Amino acid sequence: MTLTWWQVLLAGLIATASMDVLSMVAIRVRLIAPLPPNLIGRWFASVARAHPLHDDIARSTPSRHELPVALLGHYAIGVFLTALFVIMAKRVGSPVSLSPALAFGVSTNVFPWLVMFPAMGYGFFGAHGPPGTRLLVSSLASHAFFGLGIWMALQITPLL
Repeated sequence: MTLTWWQVLLAGLIATASMDVLSMVAIRVRLIAPLPPNLIGRWFASVARAHPLHDDIARSTPSRHELPVALLGHYAIGVFLTALFVIMAKRVGSPVSLSPALAFGVSTNVFPWLVMFPAMGYGFFGAHGPPGTRLLVSSLASHAFFGLGIWMALQITPLL
């Protein structure tokens, strides 16, 4: 699989957008109940200010532009992780198929489950998330959607 940098960038944007769209559908049918995006932006902003640990990020002082910060960070991470997947697939000489893309997407839960949720004050795996959220299941589903998005994006990106 040989892709140019702009194809990898486009694939990352498509994969992340797929994650977002499918997550919005899952929220509407009440399959998942994630954190509000502004709290993700608040946490990203607090990390940038060297204050990553909170008792409860929802009770921290709000930051300016939380939603744009969340979107920028989310899409930057999505592009980076898609590029990482492409590099790993190329290195092992594997054709891009659905199973490895899904497995990779699900494996990216390591960051929210073991770093982000605890740092936000919600415990490992989001076990102590705010009332009304189901962080473990929501993250698992969203990241599976990301893996599906990677696979879909890599099917169409070489054609563009």
